Amino acid sequence: MISKRKKLIVLSFALMAMVLGGCIRIQYDATVHTDKSVTLKTTYAAKEHPVARLLNLNPDWNTYVKQAEKNGYAAETFRTQDDYEGIRMKKKFAEFEDLATIKDEWKTGIGGILIPPDTTYEVKQEKGFWFNTYRLDTNIDLSIDRLNIKGYQPTGQVKKLADRYLRQADIEINLHGPKVIGLQNGEKIDWANHNNVSWKLYGTKDNQLQLIAYVPNPTGWIVTGIVLLIGVCLLVFWIVHHVRKLRRRQLQTIGISVLVCLLVGGSAWWFFADETSSAPPPTKQIVTQQVGEITPTFMVHGLFGTERTFLPMIDNFTKKKLADDGGRCDVSRNGKVACDVKPSTTGYPLVRIVFEDDEASLANQQKWLSAAIEQYDQKQQATFTDIQLVGHSMGGVDVVAYTLKEDIPYHVRKVVTLDAPISGSDYATLGLTLAPFGTNTNSPAIQDLAENSAAMKNLKDRLDTWPRDVLVYSFGAKGGDFNLIPLKSSFALDAYTENIKTKSYKYDHFTIHRREPVFKEVRNFLFKENLVTETEEEPS
Repeated sequence: MISKRKKLIVLSFALMAMVLGGCIRIQYDATVHTDKSVTLKTTYAAKEHPVARLLNLNPDWNTYVKQAEKNGYAAETFRTQDDYEGIRMKKKFAEFEDLATIKDEWKTGIGGILIPPDTTYEVKQEKGFWFNTYRLDTNIDLSIDRLNIKGYQPTGQVKKLADRYLRQADIEINLHGPKVIGLQNGEKIDWANHNNVSWKLYGTKDNQLQLIAYVPNPTGWIVTGIVLLIGVCLLVFWIVHHVRKLRRRQLQTIGISVLVCLLVGGSAWWFFADETSSAPPPTKQIVTQQVGEITPTFMVHGLFGTERTFLPMIDNFTKKKLADDGGRCDVSRNGKVACDVKPSTTGYPLVRIVFEDDEASLANQQKWLSAAIEQYDQKQQATFTDIQLVGHSMGGVDVVAYTLKEDIPYHVRKVVTLDAPISGSDYATLGLTLAPFGTNTNSPAIQDLAENSAAMKNLKDRLDTWPRDVLVYSFGAKGGDFNLIPLKSSFALDAYTENIKTKSYKYDHFTIHRREPVFKEVRNFLFKENLVTETEEEPS
């Protein structure tokens, strides 16, 4: 029976690791119960990823839910605040043998991906007195040429781009077993959590994995138990025989001493543990503007962005009590603006500008941005003359173009660009180059963001008129596999103003606006003069 269980655990592990489905986040969580049943929880999540849209990889999550339900799963779609959406599935298998069916399910299920046929795994068994050891060695390689995606077989430059996209996959495998079994992920066993192991994998990489399971040997433990029982009996006999020689008062003294030590030690532990369990809260003293006078900060998302793009940054600034959520202005595809305005208690409302047509041309988005700010002004009861602008990616280009307008009725105090292609994007140019291979080039935004497009040339010709009193902080991303925006493009304003600060991080284009170090730099730049003191601890 033990050998059978071992083989099935190994098989389920190998099968769970093979499916990619074009997702950025994939998690498998399998729990093996003592009755040999298995509960499998699976999560697939994809981000609104520019490269996925460029390659026409668009997951239909509602269809996947129907496929999962046909296979006996409880399934639901979900969305997160950090722009991920996907499907969660759960199913309980009555026997280990039933896990073998997931291989057939995956052939026609999510993504329609076949398990790579050349995947290998090797199992070795070593018998021991107390534990039998089982070792699994396997390789997980998820490159595009090893996955049979139905109806999608790219070649040449498109294949290279698709492989770079799959490299973004963050795959996590968690395996939980009965407490009597010890699991090790090939490095060392965690005795505090011995029945759980996890792996983090990456796409298009040869991931060499090892699983070690320590299964109790009943014979060894029975023999050990008998020996220990005999030893305990002999010890009890010896104690009872010698205790007769001790006086009753001596026994009372020993008992009271032991009780006092336990009480004193326990009280000391409880007192000091409670005293050090919490640290004093950070101290802040905030100075805000007078009621009725505000300085709104308008936040513009980029290509393929959504209303959720800036939520983590807004949440961070709000918790620091430097600003508050001032609402948002939604712009429809025909340019109609609808603003939901929230009152500000800090004097610094953060207002999201959301374009329903996130792939619209630069000209349309710049026109819509102006209209959204004007309507916000009309609906906002507090008065303002100064504004601040924050833009990520294409949104950074939008706020730069807005600042260059000659007829705006506001004074732009500060501008923050987050990896914005102010002088164009190499990948937008690549998208146009790959048009004959079926990539998504119908987007006016992609056409405008190409380095030598008419829109980019028009913007560059106007940069000489950049207002010298506007303070600028430009961030560049130089990490990850997608260096979409060259630093020279992100920092293009550096050649036109002295009131600029630039900083690059080893984050990728899609996460730079969600990182705590970036939050700190942006909030200090936008709101530093409002702080008298700010004492805080930043994560290392």
